[in-house]
Amino acid sequence: MSIISLQAFRNVLYEYQNLIIVFGLIISFSGGSWDITFHILSQPESFFSYPHSLVYTGIFIVISIFFINFIKNISNENPNRKANCIILLGAVLILAAGPFDFSWHLKFGLDGLLSPPHVTLLTGWMLVGLGNLRIINNLVYLNLRNRRSEKNSSVVRAEVNYQEYDRNDHEDSGTVDYANKPGKEKLALLKIQLFLNLSFILLILSGFIYFFSLPFSETQYYNYNPDPLVAFFVYSLGFPLLFSSFFLRILKNYPDFDEMILLVGSFYVVIMLLTQITSNPFLFVYSAYYMLNVIPFVIIYLLNKKQKRKTFSKMNALALPVSNSKDKTEKYMNAKMYIFYALVLAISSFTICFPLNTYILNEELYGYLVYQNLVSKVYNQLFGDYFIIIMGISIVGGLLGFSLAINNGIVKASKYKVIQFRQYFAEHRHGGR
Repeated sequence: MSIISLQAFRNVLYEYQNLIIVFGLIISFSGGSWDITFHILSQPESFFSYPHSLVYTGIFIVISIFFINFIKNISNENPNRKANCIILLGAVLILAAGPFDFSWHLKFGLDGLLSPPHVTLLTGWMLVGLGNLRIINNLVYLNLRNRRSEKNSSVVRAEVNYQEYDRNDHEDSGTVDYANKPGKEKLALLKIQLFLNLSFILLILSGFIYFFSLPFSETQYYNYNPDPLVAFFVYSLGFPLLFSSFFLRILKNYPDFDEMILLVGSFYVVIMLLTQITSNPFLFVYSAYYMLNVIPFVIIYLLNKKQKRKTFSKMNALALPVSNSKDKTEKYMNAKMYIFYALVLAISSFTICFPLNTYILNEELYGYLVYQNLVSKVYNQLFGDYFIIIMGISIVGGLLGFSLAINNGIVKASKYKVIQFRQYFAEHRHGGR
């Protein structure tokens, strides 16, 4: 009986493996972000600090969940084998980072932000997150395909006609057995997992930018601080480019989940609020102001929904055959709106990246030590003295991000978008609503 119960428990863990893993990743990264605040506040630093406890709690969740069903995960029969091998490589790096970090602390005591153990851990996080995202992307596509094939047989024909859009997506069928779950529960699980995976990837990418721009990597034994001018451009171009390209890709690739840009953007703001603002007694008073960073994501979400309805209306007015919808889909992807979104996100990066950007910009532009009680004052001074430079570079970064998210000068319809518009034509070609 106990053997049966154990096997049933393992099956449940396997069914929800990727969802649990991404929870562990977020817990672990949040501890790492909190650890930056610990360094800033000069809190007692050791391997067993509070932030590190959160880091390794998340790591324990990730490693234990994956290795409980290790053989099943890497089996040749597993359609997710390639994605799970990426997760395995990341898990190995994460495991190596623990003793590596412990020995580093024994030798050097207080470590800096940019150190070999931290880079190892961040890389491991990234690989696990990418493997997870690969699985959820295929789950999303398969779910959309199944839903639409049930609604209208024309959707099946659409997918056959546009196989180039899913050429690489048939190998992974997903870890979670969504096929046997009710429709609403299936959709809810997909949205939660996609939302958390995208949020984590954004956090990790921002972590890499901070690693190579923040001046927090000098100790009595070594100095890994980047050159202030290099750090200035890594931050000033990096975040506008990251935010604009990342969120435009979300709009492109997940049109069925309109709320994803709002959820991911808000989640990022909340994580930064908890780990960089509320955990810092000198900045806690600015918590409410920091939450205003959600506004750009709300604006883009609402405008995108309005634009989509407008696009549907225009295409329906054409009353073209379903077979001609691909060209019209791409035609009505409004590149000007996407440029606007990119610029809004790029400019907003200056407030979203508070307070850490204060240390980066101050290092190059002023060059004096910033005490905690002066952070907000220096931030305002930076904005007043260098507004043109900051906004100018942000706009350049936003346009670069836009260029990464488009093809051939216009925003190209993703495979999900093509299917969605073709379904719309199939259902409304005769003027029905």
